[in-house]
Amino acid sequence: MADKPFITVILPVRNAERTIDTTIQYLLNVEYPRDKWEIIFADGGSTDKTIEIIKKWQEKYDFIKIVNVPDSKSPGHARNAALKIAKGEYIFFTDGDCAPHRDWIEKMLEPFMKDPEIGMVGGEIYTLRTDANNETEAYCEQSLFLTIGNRVGMKNGGYYPSIKKDLPHEVNGSQTCPFFATANCAVSRKAAEAIGMEFWHESTGEDVDFNLRILKKGFKLFFQPSAIVDHMHRATPQQFFKQLWGYGYGHPLLLKKHAKNVLEFYFNYFGGFSFSIPFFIPGIIYISDFLLMHLFFFAAVITAAVIFFTGGLTAIISAKVTIIILVTLWLFFTIKFFLPVFKMKPKSKLFKFMWIHYMSKWNFIKGGIVGMFKFGAINIEG
Repeated sequence: MADKPFITVILPVRNAERTIDTTIQYLLNVEYPRDKWEIIFADGGSTDKTIEIIKKWQEKYDFIKIVNVPDSKSPGHARNAALKIAKGEYIFFTDGDCAPHRDWIEKMLEPFMKDPEIGMVGGEIYTLRTDANNETEAYCEQSLFLTIGNRVGMKNGGYYPSIKKDLPHEVNGSQTCPFFATANCAVSRKAAEAIGMEFWHESTGEDVDFNLRILKKGFKLFFQPSAIVDHMHRATPQQFFKQLWGYGYGHPLLLKKHAKNVLEFYFNYFGGFSFSIPFFIPGIIYISDFLLMHLFFFAAVITAAVIFFTGGLTAIISAKVTIIILVTLWLFFTIKFFLPVFKMKPKSKLFKFMWIHYMSKWNFIKGGIVGMFKFGAINIEG
């Protein structure tokens, strides 16, 4: 790439004191001509030492810029302030708790140079441990949390599928939805300008909406797994659960804006399949291990209770085949749900990992339920 394009790297930050110094060090180790880039931090009202740390680096490097957004409603709101002054031909997004690899920019630019119809490129996201004893970080690393290839089943990369029918599973930000998280992606200025050079003004789901609008303008999305950013995850389980609650909360809003009015039943088995029926609002229900685990548990308990109170122990014994089947199905899907945790290390933390695994799913679903009532779309997934 003889004539390298000028690029902008945008990072929204708020109270990132724990990680921002590491992020800047990794950014400055990225191999790209210093006269061919700018780094813009969009601060959303930090009250810790985030700005102080950035300014120390800014004194050494004049291509580091700060935009203050004290009334920021969301990361998208902060990014919009940075986009207004961005000069890059290609605009990169990452976060104040991320650590790009040395060849990050070069690898992200490769697909753009090969195909002018590509509007957005996303890279892979792995975990950067900051504390060897942190259980939340250990869980995120071993569960491949935020890992793109794992989520979409495209470990070797390639073009993302287009939106074909505006079905809920295509647009709600789930594992079946084509989008790149803003922790690691880049957009061409041409594609960004085609959608107004801004993220939507909603409080959540802005990265998914940004991707979908670019797709709908006829641009392609390309996954480049060799363009790697490591992520420093939340420090405590409670912070992690809050993050997942927020993800779930935003999915009904995405359905409201982008999906057609159908109720879709999506089965996370045999590669994924679904059927939908016309409905007065958009909606989706994911049939998964987490949902079936609870369904068969309550079915077994309620069935046993009804039989007992209507016929006593004799009736329970006579209906034992039905109860055994329900209990067996409950055990099957429970084991299947927790199976990934059994592979995690150290084994002494098994029950803690099981708790994080369960509560992360539960908080994700809780966020979706709250979002359902807020935005008027059905979204139940686990």
